[in-house]
Amino acid sequence: KNEDGDLVIVPEEAEIVKMIFRLYLEGYSTGKIAKHLEEQGIKTATGQDKWHSTVIDKMLRNEKYMGDALLQKTYTVDFMTKKKVKNTGIVPQYYVEDDHEAIIPKELFYRVQEEMMRRASLCKAAVTRKKNQRSRLRLKEMVHTSAVLWTWESQKVLKFM
Repeated sequence: KNEDGDLVIVPEEAEIVKMIFRLYLEGYSTGKIAKHLEEQGIKTATGQDKWHSTVIDKMLRNEKYMGDALLQKTYTVDFMTKKKVKNTGIVPQYYVEDDHEAIIPKELFYRVQEEMMRRASLCKAAVTRKKNQRSRLRLKEMVHTSAVLWTWESQKVLKFM
């Protein structure tokens, strides 16, 4: 932000943002993007050497990179301590389109959002498949255990006859 409080693009940081969005669409995970940035010696906006995948994830979801702004993501609950909390619907939020200069075109931003949803659905499908596979294995074990018990009980009955 400048002295008037307006968002100002820092060209070097904008290139990093563009790289992150491009790498994600090229198939990199957020973890691999973080590792790539570290290997390239690129520091975070706060000057850290270590990139976290959660930071990459938040960047990919942040509407500010396409020039829009969601106002009141957080709100102050105590003016004395200046404690802020995430807004979960307690106070109204406002979405402002084309609020400032964009780093990422809207089309690119939305393609990344779609890719994130696609990957999430694949992950959910894999988890569901794994749960179903475990359920089938448990059912097979139960059937097998019941058959063994039935066979053992049958032999026991036969022996006593």
